[in-house]
Amino acid sequence: MNGRERNRWQGFVLGAAGAMAGVVAMRYYWRAVSALAGGDPRAQAGNPEPHALDSIALFGDRREEGESSTAAMGRIAYRLIAGREPESPETRATLSYLVHWIYSMLMGGLYGALRGVAGPVDSGGGVALGLGVWFFGDELATPLLGVAGGPTSYPLALHAHAVGAHLAYGLATAATTQVLHRLA
Repeated sequence: MNGRERNRWQGFVLGAAGAMAGVVAMRYYWRAVSALAGGDPRAQAGNPEPHALDSIALFGDRREEGESSTAAMGRIAYRLIAGREPESPETRATLSYLVHWIYSMLMGGLYGALRGVAGPVDSGGGVALGLGVWFFGDELATPLLGVAGGPTSYPLALHAHAVGAHLAYGLATAATTQVLHRLA
């Protein structure tokens, strides 16, 4: 910390800014995987036979057909605020992106506030961030909230790709946050 006291608010802001690089890294991960696989793995059909853990939603499935978890959350938030469903596909897409960016920046902000100044690369913090967001967000919270299917509703390969995408997010967020800490 170079003799300075830790400022958690500053860490939060720097982590949120670092998360912007994390989201971009995640996007490039999906582009690379899609190019190598000949298509986006997220567009694959789910498992054909029903399994007990296809849904672990506590309050029922809140998704519409073909809707991602961020799109479902955006649509639900819009309905709560505006009192009606978003009408255009453009509005729904924008809401999905907003949810993804806001959530990612919140997680990056928490990383920055809690981690503070670490090593120049902080690969340990980046891996912990990526795995934490993947497990607690993708694998646990969104299925429990009913905005994503349960663990058996997606092919195992998609779970593995989701880990890779979140590791790219975590490592890029941590590295950028640490650079920003040194510049601040």
